Amino acid sequence: MFKKPLIIFLIVLFLGVGLTGLWYYQKNNYSREILKIEILGSEYAQAGEEIEYLVRYKNNGNVVLEDPELIFEYPKYSLLQDGEELRWTKKVEDIYPGEEKSIKFKSRLLGKKNEIVSAQAWLSYQPKNLKARYESETTFSTQIKFVPLTFEFDLASKIETGQELQFSLNYFSNFDCELSDLRIKIDHPDGFLFKSSFPQALEKTEWEITSLFQASGGRIKILGEIEGETGDQKVFRGEMGIYREGEFIVLKETAQSIQIIEPAIYISQMVNNSPDYIANPGDLLHYEIFFKNIGRESFNKKFLLIRLEGEAFDLE
Repeated sequence: MFKKPLIIFLIVLFLGVGLTGLWYYQKNNYSREILKIEILGSEYAQAGEEIEYLVRYKNNGNVVLEDPELIFEYPKYSLLQDGEELRWTKKVEDIYPGEEKSIKFKSRLLGKKNEIVSAQAWLSYQPKNLKARYESETTFSTQIKFVPLTFEFDLASKIETGQELQFSLNYFSNFDCELSDLRIKIDHPDGFLFKSSFPQALEKTEWEITSLFQASGGRIKILGEIEGETGDQKVFRGEMGIYREGEFIVLKETAQSIQIIEPAIYISQMVNNSPDYIANPGDLLHYEIFFKNIGRESFNKKFLLIRLEGEAFDLE
């Protein structure tokens, strides 16, 4: 009497368990290994060089992968063609079992020497007859081995404290493409007093370069004065880069130090033929100033300034 409902119950139970098991089997079966996606490209590159990425994907499963959507993200520091964005998104055709497809992407990479930049790709899809969506992803890294920019200071190695300092920062491009929105930044050491520059600086430490073509360059001339203790090493640092979306991308760095040395001119004086004359009220004073170059380099266009100060002097 009760056998028929029991049998029906057992059949329904087994069907439920079977469907649940099948669902779990399918869910576990559709893992990242079902869809293999990879990025092929150059492991090493020169800054500004055009490189090609190949995004390749293959369906290793037994069912069609429907409604796939591919996302490719260029390295953060990339030069792209007008209208292109760092993230590329597109619906692609269904991927049948065993089918392999690929898409190419081109870019010019920016960054400083030895910097590592990465491209990423994601592919989401829905296995046929399943409601769940899955996603596979991959990453590819490239190291910048060389930056075709010359960027260096033309700066004396030694200087006396308080002496006027004139130096330049030279740059030259061998990029095979135009560089725009370039900036040069300088970090002055303590004790340096900025006076002027050509071209004119932005806030005394930054210069804007509209564009730079292949085999072209320029020079920034800076005039200032530096002070410090004898033996101090004053380090000037510079950076050359490009602004992208408010962020400064460094392409080249340089640094050079200058040492503070003892004065190379010896100065002495005599008053009325005596180095330690003691004057009496009403004496007529005759001053003689002696100076000598005790260094190894010649001095040009120097001025000697003499000032008599104090209420005891009758300058009339």
